[in-house]
Amino acid sequence: MNHIEVKQAKTCYDYLEHYWVIDGTPITIYLDRHTPDRFGSLLGLMPAWNGELLSQWENDFVWEMVDSQEELNVPILVCEDDQDLSCIVIMAHIRKENTVVHWDKIGVLDHSNFDLQEYNQSGILCLEAYSNQDWELYGSNIALERYGSPEYWEWVNNNCYEEHIRRLRNYMKPYMQEETNIEWLWFCNWTFAAGNYAAVVEYYRDLKQQAKC
Repeated sequence: MNHIEVKQAKTCYDYLEHYWVIDGTPITIYLDRHTPDRFGSLLGLMPAWNGELLSQWENDFVWEMVDSQEELNVPILVCEDDQDLSCIVIMAHIRKENTVVHWDKIGVLDHSNFDLQEYNQSGILCLEAYSNQDWELYGSNIALERYGSPEYWEWVNNNCYEEHIRRLRNYMKPYMQEETNIEWLWFCNWTFAAGNYAAVVEYYRDLKQQAKC
């Protein structure tokens, strides 16, 4: 059984960051050991769970995945300069059982297959993802609107959060689960006691709440 906690560790840029520490070693140190030289140093990456991504919809999207009981590839670290999901995104393959949580492997998201047009059209116009409530709310108006029309852009401007969280759920989440879209760096095979892991999640949840204030 591995032990996980959160501690402040100094980055390569000489400021403190809240990092997962597994068996006494910050996750960025593990990452540095297993990352090909072509990536350069990743010692300054920002935790994706701290609530400091640039958009609220990306923060909430990441936390939907953190809290999910599904077996998922979940973002854990992002580029400290961009602070979003468009640049470097480090993923962990996470499985949850009754008493333990597994981090099986760590990798970097490959954006080369990302289809921006498909992503942009996967929000309110993605009818395949509609619930019955969605049809009641949007079925007689925006749902059947043409992508790019003035009416569509007016709706997006007035419902920015709703549009973007839908794009993330409908396109980005499935994209992140495709094995071909992740370059796995190493099979860490970490197993944490559920209580130990839950305490770490709550630590980051507190950081997220503080970031919103």
